[in-house]
Amino acid sequence: MTARFFFAITCLLSSTVKALEYRIEVEEPQLFNVEEAIANTIHGAAERLTGIPEARMVSVAPDLFSLSEALVNSYGYDGDTLVVDIDVDGLKSRLETAGIALWESERPEFLIWATEERGLERLMVGQESNLIIDRLMAASERFDVPMQRPLMDLEDTLSLSPAEIWGEFAGAVTNASARYGIANILVIGDRPERQMLKYWLFEPNGEYRAGEITGVDPDARAFSLIEVVMQYARSISEPMEPVQVAVVEKRESLTSFKLLEDNVAGQWTVRVEYNDVIRLMNLIDHLEASEAVTIAATEIRTTEASMVLNTGLSLGATDDLVSSFESIQFISPLVYSLK
Repeated sequence: MTARFFFAITCLLSSTVKALEYRIEVEEPQLFNVEEAIANTIHGAAERLTGIPEARMVSVAPDLFSLSEALVNSYGYDGDTLVVDIDVDGLKSRLETAGIALWESERPEFLIWATEERGLERLMVGQESNLIIDRLMAASERFDVPMQRPLMDLEDTLSLSPAEIWGEFAGAVTNASARYGIANILVIGDRPERQMLKYWLFEPNGEYRAGEITGVDPDARAFSLIEVVMQYARSISEPMEPVQVAVVEKRESLTSFKLLEDNVAGQWTVRVEYNDVIRLMNLIDHLEASEAVTIAATEIRTTEASMVLNTGLSLGATDDLVSSFESIQFISPLVYSLK
């Protein structure tokens, strides 16, 4: 199917919006599949309503898009353009019934800086094509989350270097970004030859969280990053009331635990297996809501994540805190599964 999609309504999230019109420009009619195009419009509308990729929604609710023709008010042609009118209220109702939360707050805007490792060089990514950035910019439109790339003119080139990004010089990043007036900053360190990328998400106060995504497939790495960014965007646009987590101290026998070598006093490294990045981010939010710990570093791989927790809690109390997250499975001290 060869077609280009246009959205006639950009403010999808308003409670007053009852329908959403998609305009699909048909470039090769002989190859065009109307049913597939309509299904794609419904998937796209659901992604814009939730900020969750269609594949992830289907993994949670396999029948979500069955009998999807019931969600179409009407469709027809305007010249070479297929016009599809989606029943937004019906789609919202179906999402809520499936337990998939709507994202109804205003979407935050992001400025994206990127550096790419090519052989022994690390270079800033300008306006040229980069798979990770290309996927992110496509996701920006798909999920209605504004993203902007820097101009990478002389001022930008002099203001921020790859060495400052990889060295995590937060001041250099925020100073270089000031001219754009965008509060939220995403910085990407792409290392395609090593099949990994690192990212930093900067908050308006200059603090940031960092993570790492690894995997053979670059599209899979991009997909994981998109999920992380969308979950983060939603978390800052819909601030939740802090959750008070009751932590019960218990005395543990040191002979019954083998403490990890990379743990130091006041700091524990928690490892979590996962297959749903949204649940992983919810776990991170759960831990950050506790006054008992702060997350010093986060490293996210394709199926496993590590979090360094700064805390005065004992090993047992830290396990209690992590285990209080819904449906998490304790495997061994400081090792858990969300699968």
